[in-house]
Amino acid sequence: MISLKKNDKIVIIVAVLILVIAGVAIAMYQSPSTPSDLPSLIPSEKNYEVIWTEQNGSLSTIAEFAGKKSPYQATVMIPETNVKSITFDLSWTDDHMTFMKRRGLDSLTLEVSMLDGIYYFTETSTSAPITGEGTISHTIFNNIIPPETPIEAENENDAQVKLGDAPYSDNSWTEKDITINVSVDIGEIRILKQLRDKGNDFQLKITYQYYDGALKEDTNINTGEDYDTPPEDPWSEQTIPPYLSMIVNTGCGRYV
Repeated sequence: MISLKKNDKIVIIVAVLILVIAGVAIAMYQSPSTPSDLPSLIPSEKNYEVIWTEQNGSLSTIAEFAGKKSPYQATVMIPETNVKSITFDLSWTDDHMTFMKRRGLDSLTLEVSMLDGIYYFTETSTSAPITGEGTISHTIFNNIIPPETPIEAENENDAQVKLGDAPYSDNSWTEKDITINVSVDIGEIRILKQLRDKGNDFQLKITYQYYDGALKEDTNINTGEDYDTPPEDPWSEQTIPPYLSMIVNTGCGRYV
């Protein structure tokens, strides 16, 4: 057995104490905080997908009379946003026809103007023989495509507010004046028949199609980091700090 001098023992004891202190420090070392410990570093905004569906709407049916000297005139508006198209369906029945209901057929004209004439059409149709029925159907289109870009917001209420603004909400046709004019041209050529025929009753149905947006929270956002998997800790599976193990293996622990 090797005999050590007193000074050598002191040196060894001091060295062992230093190693012990170093080992304890390593054992108490904590790895950097995981993302779950740092909520302020994670963006608070969420992504909301916008799911668009086509919906149908309609205005109250206009049932009026168009006279040969007094055309029918009115103004209507569409209340919805994101209007895709508007369809005008005019129908009537000629109540004065002659010669086996094949002559004296009236013609009706539907004239529609919107946004100071930017959208405008006029169409005329003549009553059918025998039945006297007549129809006009015309559709105008608004060339809009709802955006599919997700909405970033802190919560669903904020996302709903953004959904009501551009570019997700198009109000170019919303509550805008649509001027309607229905006139009649009497088909009877005989004077007495013309005097009897004052015009025609008609029905005008206005329907429209629009895009309706619904929100859906995107819970599968790829942030580029996997916060569910904690970082590897090289000492997590060791019960004895490496420096303490070194001390034990070298046999220096018996001098402490």
